[in-house]
Amino acid sequence: MNVLLINPSVGYYTRTMTTPLGLLSIGTYLKQYGHRVRLYDRCVERVKLDAVMKEFRPDIAGISVMSSRGLKDAIAISKEMKARGMTVVWGGQLPSMQTELVIPNDYVDIVSFGEGEETWKELLDRLSDGGDLSGVLGVVYKKDGEVIRNPCRPFTDLATLPDLDWSFIDVRKYMQHYLGYKKMMYLYSSKGCPGHCAFCQNVVFHKSTHRKRPNDTVVKEIRYLMENYGLDSVYFSDELWCTRRSDVQEFCRLIKEQQLPLHWGVDTRIGVLNEEDYRMMYDAGCRWVFFGIESGSREMQKRIHKNINYDKIKPTVELLNRIGYTTIGSFIVGLPDETEEQLRDTTRMINELPFGLTPLFHYTPLPGTELYRYLVEQGKYREPNSLEELSRDIATESLGTNYSRVPDRDLKVIKNWYIWKSFTNKNAINNAKPFEFAKETILSGLSTISMKGIASFFVNGFAALHEFLYVFHYAHMFPRIKEKYGLR
Repeated sequence: MNVLLINPSVGYYTRTMTTPLGLLSIGTYLKQYGHRVRLYDRCVERVKLDAVMKEFRPDIAGISVMSSRGLKDAIAISKEMKARGMTVVWGGQLPSMQTELVIPNDYVDIVSFGEGEETWKELLDRLSDGGDLSGVLGVVYKKDGEVIRNPCRPFTDLATLPDLDWSFIDVRKYMQHYLGYKKMMYLYSSKGCPGHCAFCQNVVFHKSTHRKRPNDTVVKEIRYLMENYGLDSVYFSDELWCTRRSDVQEFCRLIKEQQLPLHWGVDTRIGVLNEEDYRMMYDAGCRWVFFGIESGSREMQKRIHKNINYDKIKPTVELLNRIGYTTIGSFIVGLPDETEEQLRDTTRMINELPFGLTPLFHYTPLPGTELYRYLVEQGKYREPNSLEELSRDIATESLGTNYSRVPDRDLKVIKNWYIWKSFTNKNAINNAKPFEFAKETILSGLSTISMKGIASFFVNGFAALHEFLYVFHYAHMFPRIKEKYGLR
């Protein structure tokens, strides 16, 4: 079959575009079974949908929706596909977590929930052979007006998946400036996380399970991208990078044995790795480490089940700074029922910790999470009745409904103050020229907003200017709020 896999446009976005790794994996898997696949990423491609349809003539369309940000485009594409008589399948994190909002719509025929590789293969087999989907694990579909949800599919052994086929995308469009590097790409070496954080969908989507790709497969992939596209750095987009020291040691050994001039960074957790690990990683090219701290309040830490050992945070960050890493610590502001005093604990911690960068995010309730269920049960959050309604919620980037006990303006001032502070921190990137982070942020932003042509450049350029003024306004115009939270 001709399978069109679509990554919908997310519109203007403050972050640079990430590699569509899920669609790449599904497309690669289907190709080895004889299907013809076209990956159409509307975040980076200028070609119109009508031209794609005429050139490729798909039999079925699969649309990946990871968050509410891509919903408007996903809905519009689906309606056009259905008008052409096509079967439309939605997959990704949002349809997996909110199937009940997706499947009733007449522009969606099937929802593939959870991992998609094996599910899509079986789905296409059944559709080619009469359309009986009763035995396909991991799908929700409609039959004779009834919604049928099949059992979920067990996790795939990542070692059985084929090497990603990079011919599906224009690889260079996903390379970006990051922390002093010019051709960084997002790749993955594992899926899932063993944590049980109350705000995170990992608990439901990955069932708090961590699974590793073979290190030799990952290194082979990196070598290919370096030799064919000039890749100079990798950000592993894993929810939690290596959980076992043996995996850390093996990966670092392979990088050094193959003499890859690679720099890379990871997301990990305070307490998972020790000094020996970090020194070994640095020796193998690791240059930045991201920690999700989330809150400086011990009480709030327990409530969200983060449970970090506070005594280890500052010594760990100081150690990494001495070694030469760029250290990044993220926090969430406006958690449910968070008080001003608890938020002061967070700002106090940020001020005391020598992180190079400190991104902050507004809390947004995510379906399936413990905090989401709490807000619904308390009557503080009304679940959306439609996808159109859900599309108005843009997670973490802007303040929507405030579920804390802190005034809206305080949350905006705190978040934007630390954005401004990171932007103007001349030493944000370890071992780099002063103001390197500010320079690359501007270059990366210009690259992103110009990706889809002149018209898009002006429209998104205006949005970027508006955002800059918004950040500047809240970071500088409210001295009393800054004083209240010790922002300096």
